[in-house]
Amino acid sequence: MLTRKAEPGDVATAGKVLLELAEAGETRVYATVDEKNLRLLKPGQKARGVADAFPAQPFDAELYYLAPAVDPQRGTVETRFRVPAAPPFLRPDMTVSVETITGHRDATLVLPAEAVRDPDSGKPWVLVARDGIATRAEVGLGLSGIGRVEILTGLAEGDQVVLPSGGALEGDRLRIREARKPKVSGVQVPQGMTR
Repeated sequence: MLTRKAEPGDVATAGKVLLELAEAGETRVYATVDEKNLRLLKPGQKARGVADAFPAQPFDAELYYLAPAVDPQRGTVETRFRVPAAPPFLRPDMTVSVETITGHRDATLVLPAEAVRDPDSGKPWVLVARDGIATRAEVGLGLSGIGRVEILTGLAEGDQVVLPSGGALEGDRLRIREARKPKVSGVQVPQGMTR
């Protein structure tokens, strides 16, 4: 039982909620997906869930249901995921982000998603520190996940990328601080990178 909204001896009236119950058994996450991504989804697909309250503790899930119809008002499709080994912190009605795994790379160049400017324009770019000057570099994007994106072309391992939060503009002179420079690196891509 989640909540009890009546006490013994209370008069029950039509339409008044007395109890809220949680379904026992298998843990599931219900989510909606934009219909444009429907082509990427199929039952049995692996996924990763992240609860907003516990962002550093992702958990595994598996897509088992795709609604047969699209919600015409929102342009979304209902999806359902099984959570085979539910973490103890997972509770009913928590806010959870789910990303399905539609692609996987063992090693690749990865940047924080915030570093890529105009990612949906067809000509994404980043600011790179070259000879102490903020220089625009067009990049080719690959797989992406929550907060990170794969860089296919335009950068090399060790390039120093300038984040937008640094306030630098193209052509600005830069002073590089060791603690503040995100580097492109060849790392194993965590599961959860999607295209």
